[in-house]
Amino acid sequence: MSTETIDTGDHVKHGPTGETWVVAFVENGRLAWCGWPEGLADLADCALVQKAAPGEREKLLLSMADIGDGDMRGRYARERLAKDAEARG
Repeated sequence: MSTETIDTGDHVKHGPTGETWVVAFVENGRLAWCGWPEGLADLADCALVQKAAPGEREKLLLSMADIGDGDMRGRYARERLAKDAEARG
């Protein structure tokens, strides 16, 4: 399955379960999905269904940034937003 372009906010189909997920983040060959419970899947098991628009991606990151410190998706969103802001100068 092609995995090279999957990013936050994209929709993917998870092969083993047949479920379609919204992507929270991708790191080190693993994909975290939105929803409960939080979890990780092998990126290689996921196929891109629909790309998120840039505005959708940022909106999701801002929403996830409000999640508490005990959730990996919130930590990721805060770190990515900080890196994006730094890159913009």
